[in-house]
Amino acid sequence: MFLNADVPVFYCLLRKEFLYDQQSHQNEFEKVAVFGVASIPSRAALFHVMTERGAQIARVPISALVWKTPAPQIPLDYLELWDNFSYEIAVTKFEFLKGLRCRTVLKDRQWYDGEYMFTLDWCGSETAEDVGEGGHKNAHILRLDNGCFAAQPNNRILWYEPAFITRPYAAGERPDFVTNSHIWKCEGVSKWATEDSQAMFYEITSVNGKGSGS
Repeated sequence: MFLNADVPVFYCLLRKEFLYDQQSHQNEFEKVAVFGVASIPSRAALFHVMTERGAQIARVPISALVWKTPAPQIPLDYLELWDNFSYEIAVTKFEFLKGLRCRTVLKDRQWYDGEYMFTLDWCGSETAEDVGEGGHKNAHILRLDNGCFAAQPNNRILWYEPAFITRPYAAGERPDFVTNSHIWKCEGVSKWATEDSQAMFYEITSVNGKGSGS
């Protein structure tokens, strides 16, 4: 979707100071339904909400939302690690991750337990689609046990799925994987060519003349 996208609707509380430009109503809350997200490059993901009194508020950051009180005041850049990568955003609720428990590590190096909600991902820009350290990241939206919500990439989360994850990492332990730097392609390899004919089940031939079958 371009700029705006639906998200799976969820109900929570909006920190009321976000309705007053941060100038008043601190430590007060408004019940809201969250129904959409806006993606503007180089800005945080911004959510669209409806209040229980019928006022619709656009583009509030994830730090404005909590699902219970009291909830700690965690900075936006802790809760969401990366800004949007483009105007093109996709929202997916992965069936395999649906309802899974997890833990995520924030910038304070502390682990926070939570539950998966849905995933934001981006396309249409080099940053969104490239490989390596400066390339693709997604943002899993998590409902943290402490009352906050978070948007974190794969490499900041460890998951609990007892039917499959039978060798979980110990507390404080993390994978030692290396970020992928390869672009994987199945076309454009110079040693292969297709048969020059109208045959439906054509041969694929290497440049040295040896056939490979179909």
